[in-house]
Amino acid sequence: MEKIENNSQGILALTNRIRMEAEDVKRIGLPLDAFPQKLQDIIFEVARIEQFDLEYLTMSMLSAAATAIGNSCHIRIRGSWKSSPALYVILIGRPGQGKTPPLDYAFRPLQEHDFLLVSKFIEENKRYAELNVGNKGNAIDADKPVLVQTILSDLTQEAMMRIHNDNQRGIVILVDEIMGFFNSVYRYNDSPLLTQLLTAYSGKPLKVSRCNNPVPIIIPHPCINIIGTTQTQRIGELFTKENVSSGLIDRILFLLPKNRDIPKMEENPDVGSQGNDRAECAYRKWKAIIDKLLSLEPDYDEKGVIMPKVLDMSEDAYRCFAKWKNTLIEKANSVEDERLIDSRMMKADSNVARLALVFQFLGWACDEIHMLHIDVRSVQAAIRMYDYLELSYQSIKSHIQTDSMSPLKKAFLDLVHPDFTEIGICESTVKKDLAKMCEEQILQKMAHGVYKKLL
Repeated sequence: MEKIENNSQGILALTNRIRMEAEDVKRIGLPLDAFPQKLQDIIFEVARIEQFDLEYLTMSMLSAAATAIGNSCHIRIRGSWKSSPALYVILIGRPGQGKTPPLDYAFRPLQEHDFLLVSKFIEENKRYAELNVGNKGNAIDADKPVLVQTILSDLTQEAMMRIHNDNQRGIVILVDEIMGFFNSVYRYNDSPLLTQLLTAYSGKPLKVSRCNNPVPIIIPHPCINIIGTTQTQRIGELFTKENVSSGLIDRILFLLPKNRDIPKMEENPDVGSQGNDRAECAYRKWKAIIDKLLSLEPDYDEKGVIMPKVLDMSEDAYRCFAKWKNTLIEKANSVEDERLIDSRMMKADSNVARLALVFQFLGWACDEIHMLHIDVRSVQAAIRMYDYLELSYQSIKSHIQTDSMSPLKKAFLDLVHPDFTEIGICESTVKKDLAKMCEEQILQKMAHGVYKKLL
């Protein structure tokens, strides 16, 4: 039996490699080969049948898996430093590029899970109401049903806290046009929602007190995922001075696909109808993975507070993670002016650790690896995925900076070569503008009087 399973895995791996060549996955840089073979098969099948973009679909599935794992398990990064798998993700593209359909598909099992919980709540609430009538309004509040939900789309700060308090396993803020969500955060100057999102990402307890309730809501282990879409021309709205300085931007994973063509619709109606059975089969496989992740049981203390289980990295995995992190530290230590240190680079370890946890559990849900610890393959996969996403971030940042640059700066950059020394402009003007463009990461100072263009 084991020999048959190994042979089946080998055939699937070969099939996936052929598909990668056919889809030119290497060109777009997506490290799809780092995913479990079973999930690769599902991604290729779904993308072909539904005509989804591979990059949007893959990132949406990672976010959905992170949501399903939730607070059931954390990863130990070092000592007492532990992290949930929560990810903040934004999918970017031009209108009609197909951002929303793969996102909806990836989260469909979680939506169905929520629908079942709503049905359960309605039935329990009906029985509670009947009991309340029978007891002449003296039903015990402790028996009152609580609606547990995972997906939030339209929310206030108080609603988010209440829903998360009822679902300690974790929640996801899923918004189709996410700039509307972030703009609503700043609708009121005293809104603490941004602060709470930053606190939640750091894994620190959340607390909110309400005037009409003397008992505050306290969430000791917040686990809030965020994912949404936006158009390329709108992403610049997120890069405000406040969002950059607060570190929000550093915590977000951005995806701007290499393939930016709008997929054409299949014109043969027979092909569309013939794909129904295969599409349903592929969806059942994806749903089985999410359901298996949702079946993970966390621990609870005597007060009913969730106590996430913790997975350590194996020795090889930790060495791999530490070596990668030390490379970033060496880059930071080589920068003399601390204002020029890339703060995003120094926060990368949190997202890589979270991705490693998600990769490990995806492998387990696909029956390909264990969940005794985080192994080196999961860490390597996480590093590759993060590096791939950072190329998107650099492309987005370049787009935003070029759009917002003054005509004088654009003319200046057009005049100089990629590597240049100070040129014949007024010395004070050059020093002032060069220093500012280095701070804005338009240029990089290589040595005294020697600069390199980053855009």
